[in-house]
Formats: sequence, structure tokens, C-alpha cells
Amino acid sequence: MARSWVGRKAREYQHRRQVERKRAERYYSDMIRSAWLALIGSITVASCESPTGPARDNSPVQTDATAYTLLRTAHAYQATALATYVNRTGNSVYYARCTSSDTGPMWGLGRTGADSLRRFFTSFAWACVGGVPMGEIKPGESVTARVILGSLDEPSMNPPLRPEDITGTLRVFLELCAQYGADSDNCVRAPLTLRQSNAFLVRF
Repeated sequence: MARSWVGRKAREYQHRRQVERKRAERYYSDMIRSAWLALIGSITVASCESPTGPARDNSPVQTDATAYTLLRTAHAYQATALATYVNRTGNSVYYARCTSSDTGPMWGLGRTGADSLRRFFTSFAWACVGGVPMGEIKPGESVTARVILGSLDEPSMNPPLRPEDITGTLRVFLELCAQYGADSDNCVRAPLTLRQSNAFLVRF
């Protein structure tokens, strides 16, 4: 009888913990959603003042647009940028690949200009296999990377993810290597100035 009572109390305790956890997740999710909506309204007005984003520069990587609008999906705010590098050198340029089926380079994102010191977050992360040979871009050839902008919802993130953490002025940095290697894991990255894109605006 005592063992049955203890088991029942343990199940009741576990049930209460699950209910409290779900209630907390809903609270933070609603709080984050409210912050998103508030910022969307303010940025929508501000974006009318700069519909095309920053002026292009002569960076070696060029994106297909200078401004991107994050759209709501089932569990994220996302957009896609196409970043193209044209090899205008007289030698082959090599790039790190994530898997053997990849035909383009790995990439990263970073803030630039007046936004350089602001916090930046993306939920995208590479999950690569080892031993993948580098890709080659011969003189005159080009390569294009599909870059994911924005973030998945992060209701359990602490401190909470803020809308301004995934918007602002950014650049793409392709994983171009200083020399060839049989394993992309051993890529010695070329200087940033040789593999960065033009600046572009990410907004709601």
C-alpha cells in the first residue's frame, strides 16, 4: 500500500513538472512573438527610407540583392541570399566543402559597418563529414552559395532571442582556402578581404 502511494505521488509530481514546463515554454514563446511583431511594425516603416540596402562595393563576392526581407515560415523567420564569387585571378582558387556532394563552398555571416559591434545570431550550423576534398574554381569560373538568413524560433534560449539579433547590415564570408588540400577540414582560410561579399541589409 505504501509503495503504491509513493508511486502515485511520484507520477503526480512528474505530471506537474511537465505542465509547468509547457506553461513556461508557451510564456516565453508568446513573449518573443510579441517582440517580433512590435519590431516588424517599426522596421516596416523605416525600411521605406532605404528600399535597396547599402551601396555595392567591389568585394570579390557579390550577392543577388542588397536587401532581404525575412519571411515567416512554420517555425522560423528566414530568407535566402545567393552569393557568387568569380575567380578573376590567374590561378585556381580552392574552397572548403561540407560533404562530397556539395558543389559550392561553406560560408559564414557577420555584421559590418555601424552594426559591427551588435550581437548577431543565426541558428544555422554546419554538420559536416571529414575527408572531403576541396573544390576548385579555375580562372574565369564562378561558384555560388545559397546562404540562409534569419533564424529558427528559439523559445528556450536564455537570454531570449531578440528580433534585432538577426537583422541589420551583414556580409557573407565564403570558405575560400589559401592553398589546395585533400581534406576541407585543413583549409587555411584566405584573408577576409579576398572572400567577403558586399554589405547587405536584412530586415522584416
